[in-house]
Parts: sequence; structure tokens; C-alpha cells
Amino acid sequence: MIKTINKIEEVIDFAWELSQNDLYASYHRIKSMEKLREDFERALVRDNESIIACYQENVLCGVCIYFWQCDEKYVQTTQFLIRGDYDETAEELIDHIGKQLPGFELYIGVPFSNKAANQYFKKNNFECIESSIDTRLYNLKIQMNEKHEQVEEITNSNYEEYAIFHDKYAISLEMYYNSENLKKDIEKFKILVFKQDGAIRASIFTKKVRNMGEIFGLFVDEQYKNNGIEDILINEMLMQLYNKFGSLDEVAYFIDEDSPDELNSALAAGFQINDKYRCYKCIL
Repeated sequence: MIKTINKIEEVIDFAWELSQNDLYASYHRIKSMEKLREDFERALVRDNESIIACYQENVLCGVCIYFWQCDEKYVQTTQFLIRGDYDETAEELIDHIGKQLPGFELYIGVPFSNKAANQYFKKNNFECIESSIDTRLYNLKIQMNEKHEQVEEITNSNYEEYAIFHDKYAISLEMYYNSENLKKDIEKFKILVFKQDGAIRASIFTKKVRNMGEIFGLFVDEQYKNNGIEDILINEMLMQLYNKFGSLDEVAYFIDEDSPDELNSALAAGFQINDKYRCYKCIL
């Protein structure tokens, strides 16, 4: 039985317990009960977010928080937590979301360590669209203070030139933040590009929320990879974030597991490996 949750206390202890266990956790990881409560409370008041729970014989066995964007036909879970029969509970939760949002693309993130989740999505032919290493840099400090002459910032005034380069990578990666969606939220992002011979050869874009930042993407043209551009852009971004916002508590950076050079550049800049996760997609 699927139930829409209106009272947090009914499910929060269950969600907290499972979110702290590598075998049951979903993505993104939750570090404190306070943060989890904030996520639940936000979902209760937003028009495009919901909390549902699955019960089997009156026993709570699954909790899901999800939000959606109608214009994009996009829906994403922020918590997808199951104990017991994973297959049966996952099917009930996903079926319910599908009835509410038919034809939408559903995205669910889980860590590598949740074997039951990964097995379920693989055998049910969900598309694995991302397999990433989650790295974090804590208590951002300035690493350098000289701006690189080939690095430029992208704003509304020069965005049209950048959009073409951005979509060359973002669309093939099926990113939500294609050039159109990125422009809608451009005030929340810092975008830097590396130019050579008058053309954009690489870019990095980062979003800041409260006292945290997240590097959403680092794109480098194939012929310019592994020549130090990755290092330049990462360090330039960190410097500019620090100069504008001061010592951020945390900067997150998800790196494709098949990008060892990008990972090495992040580690050299002070990032640490935090976790590994996969994101799966299906059409409801």
C-alpha cells in the first residue's frame, strides 16, 4: 500500500536509520537528522515535491521523496529508501509516481554499496546515465590569487557563444542543466571557460547554495585534455569562489569513474573521495 505522507514523524526515524546504512542508503547522502528533517519539511510545503511511503501488511518498508518539473517532464528522487523485499517495494513506489506523472523521465540515485538497488535497476533495464565518484573539498581556502589570462567568466552578455560549447557535452550526457536550463538559473551559477586561439576549449560551471558549492561539470575538448587545463579551471574556480563567498563549508564535485585525469586534478586541488554513486533513468 502506498500512502502520501503529511506528518514527518511517521517516517523520519525509518528514513534516518536506512540513510545511514551503506546497504540501504540512496543518494544524496544525509549527514544529520536536522538536514533530513529540513528535506522532509521542504517537501511538505512545495507544490512540486512529495513524500510517499510503502507499507506491506501495515509494516513500513519504503520511503521516497521526489520532486518534478512539469515543463521538462522530469522527476527525481532525493530519497529512495527500502528495507525488505527491494523489488516489490521499488515497483510499488515507482508505479505510484508513474500514475501521478505519466510520460515523465524518472531519475533515481543510489550508492555503489546498495547492491539490492543496483541489481534491481539493472535487471529491470533502467538506463545507467551516470556512474560517478563523489569528491568533496571542506572549508575552502584560497589556493592561488593570480587570474589565468586564458580564463574568462560567462555572463548573460556572452552566454550565446558559450551555449553552443556547453550543449556539445551536456546534451550527450543527458544533463538537466543543458544550455537552456542553465541560462534560466545563471544567477545561481559561476561559469568559467578556457580559451585558445579565440575559441572556447574547456569550461567549468559551479552552483552555490547557502554555504556550499557544487561543481556540476568540467568539459574539455578531446584534443586539449590532459594538458593541465583541468588543473587551471578547477583552481581558478576555487579561487573565484573564495574571493566572492569566503571559506565555503563544502564544495562537492562528481567525477565520472572513467575520468582518472579529472579525478587526479581534483585530488591535487584538495578534494577527497567521499563516495561512489550511480544514477538510473526510466520513462514512466
